[in-house]
Amino acid sequence: MQRVNTVWISTPPRTGSMWIFNVAREIYKTLGFNVEPSIVPQNDSEMFEIYHDRAINELNNNIKFILKIHTPLKPDLARSKIITTIRDPRDMCVSFREFMKTNFNQSLNATKSLINFSKIYKNFDKNYILILKYENIEKNPIEMILKISEFLNENINYDQAFEISKKFSKKNVIEIINKKNKEIKEKILKKSKIDKKDIVIISNENIRSYDKNTGFQTGHISQRKSGDWKKKLSSEEIEIINSQFKDWLIEFEYI
Repeated sequence: MQRVNTVWISTPPRTGSMWIFNVAREIYKTLGFNVEPSIVPQNDSEMFEIYHDRAINELNNNIKFILKIHTPLKPDLARSKIITTIRDPRDMCVSFREFMKTNFNQSLNATKSLINFSKIYKNFDKNYILILKYENIEKNPIEMILKISEFLNENINYDQAFEISKKFSKKNVIEIINKKNKEIKEKILKKSKIDKKDIVIISNENIRSYDKNTGFQTGHISQRKSGDWKKKLSSEEIEIINSQFKDWLIEFEYI
């Protein structure tokens, strides 16, 4: 039987996937593994190509593949484990609206993916999938890093987990993004050629810089905290989400 060499970060959008992606990569790097892909792809299709073209047939046990997607997966992918996340749908809706610069209805439709992911993943084998709450990542990142390490059957200590949490703290990630933003702005001013892998074009009004080493991009991190939806959503919007997520909120203990 071939060893697991691929970890899928398969989540709904705006639920902490990029942090988990980088943490999983850093766990393996800390333990001396080579982590692929070295340049982080921008879309799911490229991630699936890496898995089918490279990971599934890789013979070198020192190479680990960490692949981040926003697509639910099957319960029996070869050589794989899955990490997924859930988040308070009200916070997720606010986050998606701000990040994607959409209206409430578009953000609500994206938020409904929580229900689909949860329905699919809640019955998967616990050795195959790890389900994390975004809020716990925010409250105790070191504990979450150790939990991820344990799920991957790897052994890092508290000090190593602390260093990883520090490396990907909100402050440091913002610095990564700001550095990339500055680099792109300087290229624009100098009219230098910009590598298409260094930017993400959502629309003419929403163009972001993209850090190829981590996958972080403009607007990825905000200063909001969990629960800030109470200040960001109207009473009507809150009523709509609470109604559509009534059973889900109870099942996952958000009320």
